Amino acid sequence: PQVLGPVRERRSGSERAFAMPDRCPACDSKVERPQDEIMTYCPNVSCPGRVKESIVHFASRGAMDIRGLGYERVQKLLDAKLIADVADLYRRPADQLVELDGYAWHDPLLCDVCGKAECVHDAFAAKSAEQLVEAIAASKKQPLSRLLFALGIRHVGDGAADLLSRRFGTMDALMKASAEAIGEVRGIGPTIAEAVAAFFAEPRNRELIDRLREAGLKMSEPQRTAAPGPFEGHSFVLTGTFSTLSRTEATKRIEAAGGAVTGSVSKQTTAIVAGEEPGSKIDKARTLGIQVWDEAMLLDKLGKPT
Repeated sequence: PQVLGPVRERRSGSERAFAMPDRCPACDSKVERPQDEIMTYCPNVSCPGRVKESIVHFASRGAMDIRGLGYERVQKLLDAKLIADVADLYRRPADQLVELDGYAWHDPLLCDVCGKAECVHDAFAAKSAEQLVEAIAASKKQPLSRLLFALGIRHVGDGAADLLSRRFGTMDALMKASAEAIGEVRGIGPTIAEAVAAFFAEPRNRELIDRLREAGLKMSEPQRTAAPGPFEGHSFVLTGTFSTLSRTEATKRIEAAGGAVTGSVSKQTTAIVAGEEPGSKIDKARTLGIQVWDEAMLLDKLGKPT
């Protein structure tokens, strides 16, 4: 492969410093940057860019795990006006997806790729569409925790979604809960609690939940009967890069010991586990007087050799 020189040597002089746009490039809405956050957001819930990203996130492996539904296919579905949101995914039969992929689009008897009848391209399109339909159907069995994460509620990562699902058990119970009640869940801070309550207070979001319920998605979390561990009742935040464990492995070990891993630091956090190059979360933890552990300390607390 070609070896490129240093970036500085490749400059032409026409470069410009990046400036965050004042308006969304997808819908031209004026962007917002909430206080104390580094991210800039488009506030328009109907923004084409936001809609596409929300559907891709909903289908991602860590969420509803709908294999075969990536950016390209989502864009095709949107362009063809077959879907407008995630609930529409559960209304489309396989034959529409075959047409979506460009095969048998003009003449159902001839392949648009090679011009032949009943060729391998048509067969592949039909199989691909069938697999996607099966993946969509299988996603209905995902538990509440995966659905909560898939909905893309602001500040709610997979860890927070898991905590909320375990505490409330059903979507209905969570939807009825106040921000104060949500904030009482260990590991859920006021920022997350307010974001969750605000999400379910929005009529459009409640309507979306109703449509997903009608489509047959699970609205409950299975009860877990794990034996108490040394981290029972404690919550942790991971930041930085670990040398021995991956973030996923560290999360699994903490959860196996009865603890919970969340994405944000709050007064309910037991400790923050910091690896190499930790982010700003460690500063907030120190400000709140929360313990800071390194990877070796985590392994020692777990009773595992370092």
